[in-house]
Amino acid sequence: MPTSQTQATTRQVPQRVIDLSPQARSLDGRVALITGAGRGAGRAHARLLAARGAAVAVVDIDAEVARDTAAEIESAGGRALPFACDITDRATGGRLVAQVAEALGGLDILVHNAGLIYSMTGLEATDDANFDRLLAINVQAPLYLTRAALPHLRASSAPRVIFINSQWGQVPDGHSYGYMVSKAGQLGLMKTLAKEFVGEGILVNAITPGAILTRMVPDQYIAAEQAAIPLGRLVHPEEIAAVVAFLASDEAAFITGQAIPVNGGALLVGI
Repeated sequence: MPTSQTQATTRQVPQRVIDLSPQARSLDGRVALITGAGRGAGRAHARLLAARGAAVAVVDIDAEVARDTAAEIESAGGRALPFACDITDRATGGRLVAQVAEALGGLDILVHNAGLIYSMTGLEATDDANFDRLLAINVQAPLYLTRAALPHLRASSAPRVIFINSQWGQVPDGHSYGYMVSKAGQLGLMKTLAKEFVGEGILVNAITPGAILTRMVPDQYIAAEQAAIPLGRLVHPEEIAAVVAFLASDEAAFITGQAIPVNGGALLVGI
């Protein structure tokens, strides 16, 4: 796993093929807001939900990549708008939800995908600023955004809140305190939201992938990661997106409060 921002490479990551045909336009007429959607796994979520018929708010702290992803979706015949936003700013996040709902006609699907590269250090070397930032991105921002989205989710016929969590939220590795603690806290937030709003039909779930094959995983870590996974490879962003699309659809109408692992069997052997 990456230990710092500088270790991320510019390696071109191969994409798995997504069926972008109307196949089952299971999300026609729905609006999705996806954080961290400009690149990596978030971009895959945005592309697939748009292919399934959703109008997508592509939210990213980097305005340029948000525009690029939205433009790609539009050129493929989908509907998407870019939004540049630091979701850890409570006021900005609240305005974001209002802008998305006004521009796209409501909000049905909220995908908490935004993340941060973290350092693998023990307790004594833990950087306080990094710890605080991880808590802000993984716990506080999803809480604020979900709260802001509640009026729109209540008005939806199929409201969904989906967290992109991690296997490390379930099984800590003894390092990376900010990441492990914040991902575990995020699962607690997911379950609490699911329990509070189950009576209103707002379904809240999480996906807990292992290492995802994006540029955030440097080349030097790939072999070690693959060796620890029974299926022998990293998960592709598009494979996570497929589960996002499922949870957002009517086929998942009886699922809430669950953490769904997509890790190639890593938890079978211990990680």
